[in-house]
Amino acid sequence: MHRFVLEAIPTPEESREVARKAILILKDFVADENVLHDMDLVLTEGCSNVARHAYEEHEDCNRLELTIKIKPGKYIIFEISDWGKGLCSKSIDFSMPSPEAVGGRGMFIMSELMDAFELIQENGKNTIKLTRKLKEEQWLKK
Repeated sequence: MHRFVLEAIPTPEESREVARKAILILKDFVADENVLHDMDLVLTEGCSNVARHAYEEHEDCNRLELTIKIKPGKYIIFEISDWGKGLCSKSIDFSMPSPEAVGGRGMFIMSELMDAFELIQENGKNTIKLTRKLKEEQWLKK
């Protein structure tokens, strides 16, 4: 198992940079460009949600943490964490909003592109855990 941890102050620019760095890491393991595109979309959405919603005020002490766990030949796990106000799992709507809606597509997109979606809250840390299984041919041959 390979494990990588990326951290940033959760601004829109920094959250996008975390997603970009994660994709660079994944390119050493994943051969399928469509999977990499899906992962980029999921990570960009998840990290930008932290930047937009986790903290009441933008401060330099706020943190966004992305942990990537890779089990080559099996799966990839993303854990997107913050220490902000957190999400109420009962209020999350995983359905696609109407075409007129300005936002609200992120959770739908993440839940559709990943195999498992879990919200974890412990000791003031809020984590969205996302798991994606990959087929053998989607991995780089090493």
